[in-house]
Amino acid sequence: MKKKTQVINEVMGEIKFDYNWKRKVLYGLFLLSIIIVSCKKTEESPPLESSIKNYLHLSHTRTNNDPQLDSVTETINYKKFDVLMLGGDLAYLSSENNSTMQRIDSVFDVGNPNTLWALGNHDYTDLNKIQEFTNRPPYYATYKNGITFIVLDTQDSSSNIIGSQKKYLQKVLDTIIESSHLILLHHKLIWMDNHSELETQISSVSNGPAGECSYCINPNNFNSEIYPELVKVKLKGVEVICIGGDIGFKTDEFEYFTTDEIHFLASGINFNNSSNKALFFTHDLKNKSLNWEYKFLSDL
Repeated sequence: MKKKTQVINEVMGEIKFDYNWKRKVLYGLFLLSIIIVSCKKTEESPPLESSIKNYLHLSHTRTNNDPQLDSVTETINYKKFDVLMLGGDLAYLSSENNSTMQRIDSVFDVGNPNTLWALGNHDYTDLNKIQEFTNRPPYYATYKNGITFIVLDTQDSSSNIIGSQKKYLQKVLDTIIESSHLILLHHKLIWMDNHSELETQISSVSNGPAGECSYCINPNNFNSEIYPELVKVKLKGVEVICIGGDIGFKTDEFEYFTTDEIHFLASGINFNNSSNKALFFTHDLKNKSLNWEYKFLSDL
């Protein structure tokens, strides 16, 4: 006959075994529930952000009467573009009054950090009013998706990039390290002045003629002082693209590839023309490639 203590020990052992078994089962069910919940969360989580970004450059949307803009440009959904680049002359006198600025802002959302506006001669009436809506000065830089964007003010100093603007530009250019691309946005086609091949094309490309006036391509220092600095950036392995916005009357697209492999582009429209085009960019973040094409406004 078993001793009392032996029986008690055997019973307690069975209880202990039974307790461990239940604990393992409960723990297993707990882990299973975590797996199920985790799978459910994974299924419900939003998809990864696309590695393809779309940008748009649009310019010279003005009509001859404020606050009207080109009718087609007012119907485009600009929210689908990751960056909107505006090349200037958005309205006849963009900053003359609040109603025109409000119209421009309602279409282009100029205070959005992803809307970049290079001012033209038709925008330049009241810089303080423009800054009230954009919260930015006439020239500035920003970094997005591996690209450095620099917005220049070609109305200042008669098409010349000098003084504080030149110092600012130089500082940005000197600090570019990780960017795959550099995009300079500007209104006037300042790279056409004093260029052996492009200067003779000013009258057939640019809205403003060569000469001395507020809307002209004035003699300037781009090719003598700014372009050499862009070549230095290019030699770092950064693709350099300059985009002007003062076209549209004679052509709505322009491309030139320099011997130093720097791109000069321009786009702009002539209001209420059914064949108007804008410059559309596709940016592959994974492969760090940037491609562009001119698209009809109606296809945007």
